[in-house]
Amino acid sequence: MKQYYKLFLSTFLLLSGVSNTFSQIPEWKDVASIIYNNCTTCHRPGEIGADYLNATSYKSLVNSPYFYNIPAQVQSRLMPPWKADPEFTHFLSERILTQSEIDKLSLWIDYDAPAGDTTLAPDPPIFSEGSQLGIPDTTLTMTEPYTVIGDNQDHYQVFVLPTGLLEDRDVSAIEFRPGNAKVVHHVFVYTCEDSSAAELDATTPEYGYPSFGGAGEGVNADFLGLYAPGLQSRFYPPGSGIKFKAGTDVVIQVHYAPVTADATDQSSVNLFYTNATNLRKVKAKRVGEQYITEPVFFIPKNKVLTFHNIYPMDTTYSIFSIAPHMHLIGKDFKIWAVTPGGDSIPLINIPKWDFNWQMLYSYPFMIKLEEGTQIYANATYDNTENNPNNPNNPPMNIGYGESSTTEMFKYFMNLLTYMPGDENIVLDSTWQPVGVPPIAGIVSTPQLYAPSPNPSSNEVSLTYYLPDAKGFSLYIYDLSGRLVTTINETTHASAGLHRNILDVSTYAQGTYFCTLLSDGKRLTKKFVVQH
Repeated sequence: MKQYYKLFLSTFLLLSGVSNTFSQIPEWKDVASIIYNNCTTCHRPGEIGADYLNATSYKSLVNSPYFYNIPAQVQSRLMPPWKADPEFTHFLSERILTQSEIDKLSLWIDYDAPAGDTTLAPDPPIFSEGSQLGIPDTTLTMTEPYTVIGDNQDHYQVFVLPTGLLEDRDVSAIEFRPGNAKVVHHVFVYTCEDSSAAELDATTPEYGYPSFGGAGEGVNADFLGLYAPGLQSRFYPPGSGIKFKAGTDVVIQVHYAPVTADATDQSSVNLFYTNATNLRKVKAKRVGEQYITEPVFFIPKNKVLTFHNIYPMDTTYSIFSIAPHMHLIGKDFKIWAVTPGGDSIPLINIPKWDFNWQMLYSYPFMIKLEEGTQIYANATYDNTENNPNNPNNPPMNIGYGESSTTEMFKYFMNLLTYMPGDENIVLDSTWQPVGVPPIAGIVSTPQLYAPSPNPSSNEVSLTYYLPDAKGFSLYIYDLSGRLVTTINETTHASAGLHRNILDVSTYAQGTYFCTLLSDGKRLTKKFVVQH
């Protein structure tokens, strides 16, 4: 029967044209980079996805309990868990499989995952322990472990972390670090300048207090950011930060994933200070239900309704990150801006909202939103029995609130007051565009992106962007500074995205540097060769 199935599958692939894409059945060397780049971050020992897959090697992956469920997960695009539509807007740290990658993975697993010569596959990625940003100036840790009850239910608990600051400090980065990554699903991070969070905590006998919708009812908290598995922590844009007043508390709302046995967590938050002069202050703006155009934010039972939100920009800002927020009956969420001149700027589109995968989405470069711009947001809610996430069965009327049985229509933006040239600042040159290069006219300087895969034993893809047609040079140096290879030297090259494939199979093991020289700028990226 299995042979008949394989014959049928081969015939189907031939007739459908898929065989033109894959001339032979993929092996581990052909799919390893797809797994490592998109799955291993969360599916490895100690992380939240470890019980489903161990994606750190061929052997560990194929012996995972949910290995044969991979095709269904990737074909439905439930995995990797990236909810923003890449055809609407691009963001940093995108985890999106192309259709070709989905087909290749599915075909490989359909044919019982042939190993081939596993030594030809790239090496698994290396993950840093501790902070991803360096040595923090202050680490705020939960004062005691919190026990997550093994009742196979979601739990939402808020913890107050006093900074103990005796004077105001400017903060250039805030990084959440899970104490037990296997149970911490996602986290909202806030600041609280008064005692409202601590006072609410004092009313509960246990450490922390429960809250589903945010920092807690009656708590005066400002949203800072969030943590989700696989989400890269980042510094604020160069020369900017947030002021922490003396006595400020950091408040974290932690979503603990369902577990069948009791588990403990003692997470922490790292703060990175800056003494930069003339610091540009990050403005964290929350736009909510008060800007809805409908008379009442109310979703009757057995109804699917779309609400509309219009927010006027009273100042010219540069936006660098955004986070939509709704609850369980949310269906989709789209945000865009319209300038006074009538131009539309896409900001984010979540076509299939999933409360379990909320993220703070960071743009690869800042976007100018001039004064007088209107920000439009449409959000749809499905309060019917057809919505499997509906908390009520049968459906009940739902209005605004912070509990699991109520709803919200909010989005958060991180902004800077605009300065000329903001739109030309690339916030992370390791960004590799998915599908399209950087938008012409937005990025005005040459860019060298992260070599991939890294480490590698066979080939390394070197990607770079030239905003104008001009000369450039691309070199490879070893750790001692010796020139190893001249990849390209030309007095003229076309504008746009370029890619060179570097054969490193004969390179000695070690660290190397790729250097791009163009338009008077020198850009360097590191990669490692391992055999």
